[in-house]
Formats: sequence, structure tokens, C-alpha cells
Amino acid sequence: MNVEITGRHVVITPAIRSYVLKRLRKFDKFFGSETSFHVIIDVVKERHTAEILLKSKILDLTGKGETNDMYASIVLAIEKLERQAIKSKTRRIEIKRQKAKAKAVEEKSGIRLLKPPVGPKRSPVVVEEEVSRKPMVVEDAVVELGQSDYPFVVFRNVESGSVNVLYRRKDGALGLIQE
Repeated sequence: MNVEITGRHVVITPAIRSYVLKRLRKFDKFFGSETSFHVIIDVVKERHTAEILLKSKILDLTGKGETNDMYASIVLAIEKLERQAIKSKTRRIEIKRQKAKAKAVEEKSGIRLLKPPVGPKRSPVVVEEEVSRKPMVVEDAVVELGQSDYPFVVFRNVESGSVNVLYRRKDGALGLIQE
């Protein structure tokens, strides 16, 4: 943890320095020991301002506190930084969870998400499912659609031998597309 303290119109005393260092130790749990802080303390008349800039590998944060007391300004700035750090950490955790959940669903259902080729005017994301199904009648497809999370079922109709699509309509009824 690298801490630089700058005083504008105020002398940085050892008490202020130790207070700031003590309060900034809590950020090691969020970002590890490779963080850099720049604390700017400013006093103009009755206005005491503390601004803290945090730089790490993951992100950069800024917190600013302004009160009539220097120590209260420091606490206010650190609280703002801490809220931002918690928000950032929970966002990163949620993204990891969503990726893991999508990967588990992908492995379970056989769906593969294919990234489009890089270039101009390409379609966004293609969802492809590779499933070998036995031929079925429309009634079996209705049962399978009821058990499925998907809004449609593609199947080969036993009666006609063609590929059909059974889907849920917006009004709640079922639609059938025949080849």
C-alpha cells in the first residue's frame, strides 16, 4: 500500500498521517496490497476538505469529504471510497456468478453460444442447439413444450415426416408451423 499525503494550506502532522494510514488499511481486503492512495487535505477558512484518490490494478476510485472538522472530512471521504469499492466488488462477483451459471446451463442443455466473427455488419450472438430427437406427434410436442423453458419446440412430425415448430404465442395459445 503506497500512500501519499498532500496538504494545501495546512501542515500534515504525524497525528493526521497516522489517522489516515489507520483508516486506509481496510482497503487491503478489497484490492490487496498493490494499491496507491493520494490524499489531498485542504483548509480554506472554516471549510476542511479531504479528497482521496485510489488507484489499483482493477479500477480507480475517488472520494471527497467536506466538513468543518478535518478528521470528519477524512472519514467522509473514506466512507465514500468504501461504498464504491463494495459496489465494485459485488458487481464483479455477480458477473462471475452469471458467467458460471451460463456455463453450467450451456453444459447441461447442450446450447453453445457462438461469438460472431469480428468485422463490419455482423449479426450479434448466434444461439445454436444440437439435439437429436426422435420423431413425435403434435400431442407429444405439446407435452414437451409444457415441460421446457424454451418458447418453442422443433420436431419431426411422425404423421407427415416434415419438420414442424410448435411455439407459445403472446396470447397464451400454441402455434404450429408446418413445412
